[in-house]
Amino acid sequence: MSNVTPFRRPPKRPAAPQQSGGLGFKTHRGRVVLVHVLTLLCFGLPWVLAFPGSDLITLGFGIAAALLAVVSRNDATPWAATHHQQAIFTLIIAMVSYLVLALPGYLLTPQMMASFASTLAPVFFWATVLITIWAIVRAGVGLVLAILRRPVFNARGLLI
Repeated sequence: MSNVTPFRRPPKRPAAPQQSGGLGFKTHRGRVVLVHVLTLLCFGLPWVLAFPGSDLITLGFGIAAALLAVVSRNDATPWAATHHQQAIFTLIIAMVSYLVLALPGYLLTPQMMASFASTLAPVFFWATVLITIWAIVRAGVGLVLAILRRPVFNARGLLI
């Protein structure tokens, strides 16, 4: 007989070293959380800030989120890659929707705006509100899932 015990436990593995520095943004989870926070700032700050040039600040947050997501998605773990894909889709769909639905309201001349103000101004305003709510909910759900290290269910879809 051999001296093998069937109930012997396997040897313990050493703990994996944690990445340090960068406030945790060098980890996959840290990058994903940062992308979602930047996306939330991109869509939430225009409703809070009301000074000239605030649109450029929020556009900067959106560009930073998109660049970080695009750069990080190829070397990310599978669950983190779904978050990067979701953030990219959220930013692209929301920005294109803003351009198509809300930008004409900004481009109308005062004479045109006076004739269409009673009909088109509320449409442009509520389109902006709905796009903002959609983007904030989508980024917020992604942020919660990122904190829990769970993948996004449908990263390329329009809904959550």
